[in-house]
Amino acid sequence: MTKQEIVNRLLELPGQIASVEYTVLEADRQVVLAKEFLQQKEDDLLLGNVIDGKNAEIRAAQMRQHTEYERQNLDNAELHLKNNVTRLVRLRDEFKALQAVASLLQGGAA
Repeated sequence: MTKQEIVNRLLELPGQIASVEYTVLEADRQVVLAKEFLQQKEDDLLLGNVIDGKNAEIRAAQMRQHTEYERQNLDNAELHLKNNVTRLVRLRDEFKALQAVASLLQGGAA
């Protein structure tokens, strides 16, 4: 990378980081909502006497069977959050590395 490319990238990164931070917050909100929907479905199943197994293992299996869609939504939301957090960490790491390189270049120019 040339000095100008480093400067340009350093100027771009804060905006990209801010954008991904917003995406992480939104992804986290989606995880919270998915958990709430799953909990509501489980509550409805329990209160509606749909879950009627004779032991805990059978009741748990029935619950999983009846909440497959909600669990899949939660899994997807959690994966989306993890991917965005990883992206954010990479951008922050790149920013720190470029700051270090810029600092070294500035010291070498003096």
